[in-house]
Amino acid sequence: MPIDRAVRKQRFFSRWISRAVILVTAGIFSGSLYAANAAPASTPRLVIYLPNYKGVAWSGYAGSISFTKMTHLNLAFGNPPKCKGNCTAGSDTTFSINGQSDADVDAVVSAAHAAGVKVVLSIGGGGGDQLILQFYNAGLSQPLVDSLDRYMKAHKIDGVDVDIEDPSNMGAPFATFVNTLVTKFRPQGKLITAAVAQYLQGSIPSSALHQFDFINVMNYSSLASATTQLEYYVNQCHVPKDQIVLGVPFFGSTADDSKEEDYKTIYAAYPNAWQVDMVGGGSLDDGKAFRYAGEDTMKQETLLGKQYGGIMIWEMMGDAPAPHSLLAIIQNNL
Repeated sequence: MPIDRAVRKQRFFSRWISRAVILVTAGIFSGSLYAANAAPASTPRLVIYLPNYKGVAWSGYAGSISFTKMTHLNLAFGNPPKCKGNCTAGSDTTFSINGQSDADVDAVVSAAHAAGVKVVLSIGGGGGDQLILQFYNAGLSQPLVDSLDRYMKAHKIDGVDVDIEDPSNMGAPFATFVNTLVTKFRPQGKLITAAVAQYLQGSIPSSALHQFDFINVMNYSSLASATTQLEYYVNQCHVPKDQIVLGVPFFGSTADDSKEEDYKTIYAAYPNAWQVDMVGGGSLDDGKAFRYAGEDTMKQETLLGKQYGGIMIWEMMGDAPAPHSLLAIIQNNL
């Protein structure tokens, strides 16, 4: 779903220049954070998102995935259909992953499980979140979660990752939805995580924030900004360090967000791109300058995330091939 990726990432890379408003995780108080399914601090998580919108069937792609040090594979995104008019109790709540068949989903789940990796269904996404909130805003959290439960059981999925990025549609209905997820899935031993950011913080009730097993911080900016924001959530919001997973990008963006490219595309156009964090002036997109995380920055961010709860990658298919794979940098330093 290109709209998910575009909306999601538009919020981030203009901050490379200003370094003023950085997207980070919402605060969670340590006394309330659920930890039964959390990895111990000695085992940093490696959470990797696998997107559904790039025209690649997962059944064919599963065999090429490097599961080394990966702990969680997040399938992005699973959602119900758009309601015809207002959502009602009779609306279709059936979950699916657009562009992927049941066989495609089962293939990648089987490959991950064979490698000892938990599979989490990420629901919502920038733009796609409207397909979730349309139901909980209508007071239909329970039938939506019941449908999600059927889908997860059918595909042997280990948890759900909540990715709602619309602060104008959160509040109490969002809290009810999260509580419904917890009531349904926690007794089953399934994970409940969230992709979070600072611009959402004022819209997420603390009763919801305190429910997640861990949080994936959508902070795809500079190393300095990541350091500042992670320290803020530990010192000011009292989030346990091992429950904060630092998000890193496998993409680059222009300063004005007019264009975005995968890291592998940038590297193909600029063979020395791995040595720096900004390139431009070449043939790619009329010479536009792109800011991203090169190898040294990725190493430093990995070492930073290792001091917390680990690293989250958005997203797997954006990586460059060897010998300049960013995933390899993370695996070697995590």
